[in-house]
Amino acid sequence: MLSTALVDALGGPVEFQARFSFPFLSEMIPNDNFGLPLGVWTDDTSMMLCLAESLSSLEEGQRGFLKRNKQKGGFDEIHQLTLYSQWKEKGYLSAVDSCFDIGATIDAALCFFKEERHRPPQEILSRIKNELSDQSYSGNGSLMRILPIALAYWHDEEKARAFARRSSQTTHPSLLCLEVCEMWIGAISLILQKTTRSHQEPFSKLNLLAYIANFPYTQIKLRDALAMPINLPPAPSDQAEREDWFFRHHPLLQLIGETQGSSATSFGSKIVDEQYPYYIPSAKKLPSSGYVLHSAVAALYCFFATNTFEDGALMAVNLGSDADTIGAIYAGLASCWYSSEDDGVFWTKRVIGWKGVLVKRDVVEKIAQHLAVFERQVAEGQKAI
Repeated sequence: MLSTALVDALGGPVEFQARFSFPFLSEMIPNDNFGLPLGVWTDDTSMMLCLAESLSSLEEGQRGFLKRNKQKGGFDEIHQLTLYSQWKEKGYLSAVDSCFDIGATIDAALCFFKEERHRPPQEILSRIKNELSDQSYSGNGSLMRILPIALAYWHDEEKARAFARRSSQTTHPSLLCLEVCEMWIGAISLILQKTTRSHQEPFSKLNLLAYIANFPYTQIKLRDALAMPINLPPAPSDQAEREDWFFRHHPLLQLIGETQGSSATSFGSKIVDEQYPYYIPSAKKLPSSGYVLHSAVAALYCFFATNTFEDGALMAVNLGSDADTIGAIYAGLASCWYSSEDDGVFWTKRVIGWKGVLVKRDVVEKIAQHLAVFERQVAEGQKAI
């Protein structure tokens, strides 16, 4: 969660800017888009914190959708919408105590919630679904905040995936958004299972890619972007041959192969800083818009094309366009992967520097701690929901 806030704040100042139109960004700078000082996170982190706080603080009497439960914490769509509304209207869990930016689809969903909030929960959610389920509303606003679902429920992938879809439905009920969120939380849950439990078989990025490639997509656009082509022969069992097989056939690894390395410049990629070891692909090759498919693919590209948390974060924010959100989405998944390594690998000098100037870091850490306590209770079977 802290990593999400860091990269969100890092990328915020170059949001809306075209790729290669700004100097290579590697340190926190003021966000002139909204007249904010350096280190200020955006709506991505605020909504993530609202979701985390809802999961960990829900109490009897606040439950709008599920049966009442005397135990603290749990999943409830109406409570999530309530906290999102408090953020929008009062700046709850904002870095600057006000909502200075909000996506159009989220804004619309919260307006519908306000209009219908005295109706039964199912009617509220039905109104949002009826109004916003068209594919044209497939922005990245639910994916950018979804991380706490995995952090709370990773022990049970099936439950985590189901809650991911339901969490997206509160503001982004399009089938594309639901499926991206479900896949994303499934992938992070798998990472946490494999990196926190002892006596596991080695788990590589190729294993994670195989999970993403074999996910049971129903949306054609997602399948075309993230799954293997149909009618391929089975993957080889030999590790080296298997890796080569994925690079030859998987669309994401094909793109990485095209846009990194000796032949990259012929595909519109560009080295933007002499000390940065990777190419930044052209916007034509790797869009970084607020469209959820573009955001998910861009974040995954940054993860699979680089070898450290810092390098992937730098790549994500230097894509421009929806840079803060691409960075936030990347950071949630990547930090779960890299944080299991030695502190010197994850907490590089530069990342520590980002942490040192992050505004209201104590708020992020406090809510993360609340969620950690709830996750322990879930893991120990003390929660029924």
